[in-house]
Amino acid sequence: MELVLLILVGSLIGIAFLALQQHYSYWRRMGVREIRPKWIVGNLMGLLNMRMSPAEFICQLYNHPDAEKEPFVGIHVFHKPALLLRDPEMVRNILVKDFAGFSNRYSNSDPKSDPLGSQNIFFLKNPAWKEVRLKLSPFFTGNRLKQMFPLIEEVGASLDAHLRQQPLHNERMRCFDLEAKELCALYTTDVIATVAYGVSANSFTDPKCEFRRHGRSVFEFNLRRAAEITLVFFLPHLVPLLRFKVVPAEATLFLRKTINYVMSEREKSGQKRNDLIDILIEFRRSTQMAKESGIKDQFVFEGDILVAQAVLFFTAGFESSSSTMAFAMYELAKDADVQQRLREEIKDALVESGGQVTLKMIESLEFMQLILLEVLRMYPPLPFLDRECTSGKDYSLAPFHNKFVVPKGMPVYIPCYALHMDPQYFPQPRKFVPERFSPENRKLHTPYTYMPFGLGPHGCIGERFGYLQAKVGLVYLLRNHMITASERTPHRLQLEPKAIITQAKGGIHLRLVRDPLGI
Repeated sequence: MELVLLILVGSLIGIAFLALQQHYSYWRRMGVREIRPKWIVGNLMGLLNMRMSPAEFICQLYNHPDAEKEPFVGIHVFHKPALLLRDPEMVRNILVKDFAGFSNRYSNSDPKSDPLGSQNIFFLKNPAWKEVRLKLSPFFTGNRLKQMFPLIEEVGASLDAHLRQQPLHNERMRCFDLEAKELCALYTTDVIATVAYGVSANSFTDPKCEFRRHGRSVFEFNLRRAAEITLVFFLPHLVPLLRFKVVPAEATLFLRKTINYVMSEREKSGQKRNDLIDILIEFRRSTQMAKESGIKDQFVFEGDILVAQAVLFFTAGFESSSSTMAFAMYELAKDADVQQRLREEIKDALVESGGQVTLKMIESLEFMQLILLEVLRMYPPLPFLDRECTSGKDYSLAPFHNKFVVPKGMPVYIPCYALHMDPQYFPQPRKFVPERFSPENRKLHTPYTYMPFGLGPHGCIGERFGYLQAKVGLVYLLRNHMITASERTPHRLQLEPKAIITQAKGGIHLRLVRDPLGI
């Protein structure tokens, strides 16, 4: 009996071994160059052991000796074969030219346990994604941004006032130290709350600000949080089973309650603010009118599908812009010449505008735009993009490969950070050089090698808004202060290994010197 049992166990182990061997030989059988995987985890060990940040991990795959000179390479995300693109022309095909066959992200959350995380336009699948995106687009037109500007500028003035009220740590040097990311997050939280919801978050004055507390909880990465978000991007089919969430439960309750309350009060008052709440109310009314008219097959804008868009605008809007501002502050602290040139540009623009921060004045800051473009090259908010093949028929990779076709459901990863840091496209990539993005130099860039906000139809809908709030914040920050390094400022930032987005490990500690431009 024991011998039979031993033979049975041995046979099962042997079958499992052969099955895994067959599974992990997929790319060799397809005639595709691969980065050799480890069993179970595939090629994700460098991400899962958290010895490096996701940005550095994706760079390591991109620069792997087995991927050298290849337009794409086969990898395994856990058990699943996936493609890692390396050629800019392939990036163009997947993100733009053949978008219809790759219109969904591979990443996903669970509609039941995480309705606000899964139903926003970042994670929504077609055709719902297309419908919602189309209706949200009017919120980001040039005319709408013009209407929002006074609200953004008002928060910028609050940032300036907040900084001028800070006690000086050194009276002789007229300076004080701070953590830049948190300061910038207070500013962007207030901007989003007032612009999108018509609510005053009061982040600068209220240390218990609920908007800031719940916003922080979405992007604070402990070990559990890192595991949740890693599975969302690389093993989404397990997310419903483990009930992992993009938006934590407490934040979900607060944001749902707040947004529904604001929508209800706005409908009662009939007030119009031309903000996101007004657009969501219009969505809901269109659904109600369709029901009353007996129209069928129309997308339903009710409940959490509405709240989810407001939550995405809040979370993505404050986090990406605050990170960009904080990284910009760090690079300006390291390069006094660039900072001086920027402050001179701001001073000249303020003189021209009579000391007023206006939309025209902000749009005239050409050197600031170059700085932000370079900051986003070095620190893109997401270090990679993910897509899933949704083509009804297998997708050919010719002329890059004449035999292999991409099957439906296969994940495809675009390594944004690695392309940004490739010296082939951006010489001396670790050097901060805003002039890379001057009009003359941009003509020399290889297309589809720069994508801090994504590219194609799935590109970030709020890109222009993000630039605008970052510029206003930096103008008010630099108007009365100069940024320098402190004893806690590292010579080179380390990126947080637990964060799927680009974050500085341990924060960004800097020193501000009170030095008004005199305008």
